[in-house]
Amino acid sequence: MIATRPAELPDDQRRAGVSKAHPRWAGIVSVVLRLLLLALAGVVVQIGWVMVWTLSYRLTHGNDFTYVYLVTQSVVWDHLRDLLALANTLAPGLEGPDGPVSLEIVVNSLVLAFVVTSVGYVAGVVLVDVGISAVRGALAVVVLFELLFQVTLFLSPGLFTTDIFSYVMYGHISAVYNLNPYIYPPNYFPGNPMLNWIHPIWWDQPSVYGPLWTNLAWVLAHLMDPLNGLTVTLDDGEVLQVGLMDQVFVYKLAMNVVQLINLALLWWLLGRLMPQRPRARLTAFTMFAWNPLMLFDTAGNAHNDALMVTLLLLGVVPLTLQRRVTNVGWAVGTFFVGLSALIKYTTCIVGLFYVVPWVRRLATWPSRIGWIGGTGLVIAATAAILFVPWWDYPRSLQPILTAADGKSWQFSNSAPDVFALEFDNKFLNKSTPAPSPDEVAYSYAELYTTPTLPTVRIWTKWITRGIFALYLIWECIRLWRIAGDRRRSLIEPILEASVRAFAVLIVLVLPWVLEWYWFWPLALATLLGWRRQLSLVIVGYTLTSLPIFYVHHYWNWHMPSMLVLVYAFAPLAVPVIGWLWRLLRRARPQVPVNARLRPGLGLE
Repeated sequence: MIATRPAELPDDQRRAGVSKAHPRWAGIVSVVLRLLLLALAGVVVQIGWVMVWTLSYRLTHGNDFTYVYLVTQSVVWDHLRDLLALANTLAPGLEGPDGPVSLEIVVNSLVLAFVVTSVGYVAGVVLVDVGISAVRGALAVVVLFELLFQVTLFLSPGLFTTDIFSYVMYGHISAVYNLNPYIYPPNYFPGNPMLNWIHPIWWDQPSVYGPLWTNLAWVLAHLMDPLNGLTVTLDDGEVLQVGLMDQVFVYKLAMNVVQLINLALLWWLLGRLMPQRPRARLTAFTMFAWNPLMLFDTAGNAHNDALMVTLLLLGVVPLTLQRRVTNVGWAVGTFFVGLSALIKYTTCIVGLFYVVPWVRRLATWPSRIGWIGGTGLVIAATAAILFVPWWDYPRSLQPILTAADGKSWQFSNSAPDVFALEFDNKFLNKSTPAPSPDEVAYSYAELYTTPTLPTVRIWTKWITRGIFALYLIWECIRLWRIAGDRRRSLIEPILEASVRAFAVLIVLVLPWVLEWYWFWPLALATLLGWRRQLSLVIVGYTLTSLPIFYVHHYWNWHMPSMLVLVYAFAPLAVPVIGWLWRLLRRARPQVPVNARLRPGLGLE
């Protein structure tokens, strides 16, 4: 029997078979291109960090640290020289035979570097948010670049702060000298070479950190004891304090590990808060992981505020474990927030916003007294136990209380202080022409100190604090009313109140403002998501404070006060822009984004 030849398929069926393969390859190519766009944004951020890495050599706040590091690490020095040569080619005068032609060109280059990182950061977040890069593999790209950023900043030859040297020194005072860091300042130990690494304004400053950080520094100092006295003698007889450099890197390593813990906590918490919105989850994660301020001051400068963020996030965890928060959950969450305040007192504000709705949800006064009082006693007992080795009332509390009120010279990057200076100079001490810098001390290019300024500043402090107290009362009343509806989740209202309160505290109340204070609201705003106007405002502050504050640091009083006002008010334009955008959207129909952005992780 002869087998019959099968009939050929019609043309339309053959085309259908080919078309099944085509979408598969088209989908793969689409995903790859989308990931490449996200990677390109990461490359832009990395270019900015390489610029910062190179400039840190000239702008370092720790000359001794940088010198020891580069002399002992020849590979780093070789790479730095290559980058300096490239930098001088791109910006002639940045690194000549005798160094930069001026400080201005170096500071301007640093500002440009921060702008580059910010552009790459915003581009990366937006690519994920609108769905272009919200595809499988995007999380891996975000994490890999975040690790690259951390490694780059960890290995920076220069430091943009001396706080880390104070951490090491306070550890020496408590562990090596077995003395109280709340009583004995660094200049009590002139024989310790670390003293010369600390900025002179802090030589007479006992520790201002809470007992939790002081005890952690004591533990680290004991663990690093073999590094004390470790030196290297060069051929010319110069002695390098290699042991001190290694101790600085131990703190940097510790804070880099803390940053990784923060990322893990945030990813888990975002999964609990956004279970049906994978794109929103990834966008929020990128918003934190690639944030220039967070990376710069954690991976690069190792500020202990990163650990405060860890404890704040741990405080949120119990609130997300069940649909209805149990009393145990409230107690554990409040306890972790209390631990955060035992590093720096400012985060106790969040504790207030935990307690108020918790009290409202407790049905009877005996239960309120039992649970709230019991939790307060546990936190107080923990603080007392941590303070026991250093307790010498009232001297042990004096540095912390002084830091809370601020020293007479501690005014920087504060918008209310700019207004106080304006009022004092324009109305109380108007001088035409303005006095010369030889006659008075200038705070900004056009604003100077006068005999009446201390009084004006005191009144400004009390007015802003009074406004803040009224504002906190309003937030508490608002949370109390929201908590009255037992069907409503309290996580978002607490997060919103905390973020707002931190922003008001930093912009309105604190007279001595440093950019890493924005760690606190940024971490909690991340849990609200990228598309919240409140979150965008906080991100705006992280992006404006970084370049402006460092311009202020290097230019000192030569910087115009207007830049401080730009920092303080520019991010507040976000709600106005949002309002205008909503008006425009109402005026015309919108095409669904997912109609042309597939494959992706969903609308949200």
